[in-house]
Amino acid sequence: MAELELIVIVSNTLVVLATFLATLYRIKIERDQIRTVKQEVKATDCLEAFRKYIKAERDSVAKMNKQELDAFLDYLENLGKC
Repeated sequence: MAELELIVIVSNTLVVLATFLATLYRIKIERDQIRTVKQEVKATDCLEAFRKYIKAERDSVAKMNKQELDAFLDYLENLGKC
């Protein structure tokens, strides 16, 4: 009878440990999801601001010479890199 109680205690302990580990992993996944959503919102805001800027400065961009345009495109290509 004592062996059966020991088996039940050990198995319950393992189930609780597995549940705890699964909960920690779920918290990690949810934290990553929140971080991703925040980055997407920030990227959307930046893109919207960029669209507004391009609309306002469309004529200036169209009139740039090749050297200015290349420098501007290089700037845009490296924008946001760490």
